[in-house]
Amino acid sequence: MRGPWSVAIAALTMAVQNGIVMAFAVLYLPLIEEFGASRAEVAAVQSAVLLLGGFGGPAIGYALDRVGPRRLFQGGALLAGLGLLLASRAGSLPVLLLTYGILTGLGLSALGSQPNMVVAALWYPGARGKAIAVADLGTGFGAFLFIPLAQAVVAGYGWRTTLALWAVLLVAILIPANAFQRLPTSTLGSKAAPATGGREAGLKRAARTSAFWWLVAVRFFSAMAFPLMNVHMLAFAVGVGISPAAAATALGTVSLVSLAGRLLTGWLADRLGRAPTLTLTYASAAVGIGNLGLLAWTGWPGWLAGYVLFYGLAQGSSGIVTAARAADMFAGASFGTIYGWIVLATGPGEAIGAWAGGAIFDLTGSYLWAFGFVGVALLAGIGAIWQVRQPARRST
Repeated sequence: MRGPWSVAIAALTMAVQNGIVMAFAVLYLPLIEEFGASRAEVAAVQSAVLLLGGFGGPAIGYALDRVGPRRLFQGGALLAGLGLLLASRAGSLPVLLLTYGILTGLGLSALGSQPNMVVAALWYPGARGKAIAVADLGTGFGAFLFIPLAQAVVAGYGWRTTLALWAVLLVAILIPANAFQRLPTSTLGSKAAPATGGREAGLKRAARTSAFWWLVAVRFFSAMAFPLMNVHMLAFAVGVGISPAAAATALGTVSLVSLAGRLLTGWLADRLGRAPTLTLTYASAAVGIGNLGLLAWTGWPGWLAGYVLFYGLAQGSSGIVTAARAADMFAGASFGTIYGWIVLATGPGEAIGAWAGGAIFDLTGSYLWAFGFVGVALLAGIGAIWQVRQPARRST
């Protein structure tokens, strides 16, 4: 029964981690008001969290292979909790950048989807898409819970109390839960990348394939697209006349819809294939973003429901598909390290996306150009996933 328990703990860990990350959208406007900064400057704080989430990928993957998930996740929870407590006392934007952006970002990076998806993929090599999707349900469920909670706490007690509450919840939930987290005692290497020769040799073999680099590209382009929407959608909705409470509810409902979308993505990825599935989900995201354009054009709030449905079905699909595709080819004793290097591209992509949304608004006075930027990134991600090919087997 360890496999189901490990997937459940991974889902819980991602629920708390992603709930905190996504709830920054609720803090965004209060922080602008608190520090009198531009949108790009405040968005840079979240960019630091996202950047560390990607740049920490190789180190997190290596640590997962060496010390296991229990120590990695418990240590990350302690560090993130400390950072959140310090951030709740920040008196300036640079201090918030150091405490929330960097210290908390380092801790949250150890709790994210990368190591948890590796755990799920290694427990269920015969049904990776479904296993990863089930674990990733925590991501959507956490955002659904934390975003409305953040809106209520910020409205009643302010953003500082909200950060302190996150610190308490993170430590109280994740440290005890991950005391039981484990990897399978033996991992099955794929035919394309047998787990021999040590972790460094496995990484070198993977990096010599074009598939490795196309997967890096998929992670980079998708990372630019989705965080931009997640950070700035609430501010956009408020700007076109939606109340802050309704906008926060919509953002949280996106994550609720994504629960069905993640399960559907995992099911399709195992049956239809990785690239066709990502193409369908990205098309759904594009339709959802188009609904926001219609909201800005017509002012009719009903278009927001279209965004929630179509964008929500796509939320989280890139992580599920790329993790499954990477495991198809590189699963083995060094998979944590290999996948950590693949997701290295996620941090720069997310940082660029979160910052670009604010910068484009500051430059043009509108988020519509930023949404066009997202559309281009989605198209690039689709093109990259279709280029991923199974590495050729070497004769020995």
